[in-house]
Amino acid sequence: MSEAEAISKFACPACGGQAVWNPAKQKLICPFCGTESPARLDVTTGGIVEHDLAAALRGLADDTRGWKADVRQVRCQSCNAISVFDPKRQAQNCEFCGSAQLVAYEETKPAFRPESVLPFVVSESAARDRIRQWYGKLWLAPGALKRRAMTDTVKGMYLPYWTFDAQIDAQWTAEAGHYYYTTETYTENGRPQTRQVQQVRWEPAAGRLSHFFDDDLVCA
Repeated sequence: MSEAEAISKFACPACGGQAVWNPAKQKLICPFCGTESPARLDVTTGGIVEHDLAAALRGLADDTRGWKADVRQVRCQSCNAISVFDPKRQAQNCEFCGSAQLVAYEETKPAFRPESVLPFVVSESAARDRIRQWYGKLWLAPGALKRRAMTDTVKGMYLPYWTFDAQIDAQWTAEAGHYYYTTETYTENGRPQTRQVQQVRWEPAAGRLSHFFDDDLVCA
């Protein structure tokens, strides 16, 4: 969906509460009364604009940075992950590793704001069921895994990604090895025998590789 749709608030037509995205139904649903919102998000099409990296970074204005909302950022002292929360939420644990060692974090400059968002397609309950099915099939997993796995705490997270395109042209040189066989004579139990012995002939090799990488994902 587009950035404008991602930051918009959709009110429930029945009770006025804020409708949220329901991955199972692929619709906006009110979490309070269950009413489906008549608003529709275009999750299949949208304008995707590819930018030249150097030019885009040079021309990035400050008004295209930041979250356009009040947020609270914390850094985990255990895994160093940065989490972004609603300022009203008092987080107790790191969303990545579960540690409670969280400290306030301030960026030197506001983060780049994503141009688009891919909505969830798997609901939280379905994700938990799939995780349980997965570790239930692990033969060599520790016996305490099912008991200690915090499956009920699984929740969806939005992760920023860059997509890169690149045309790569490279020249290479190497030593190429080619197999060949020679006949070797040996004695076994007093009788002469022969066998084929594999050898390697090395010679210089060179070439050129050209490849286009399209939308290679790199976590931001």
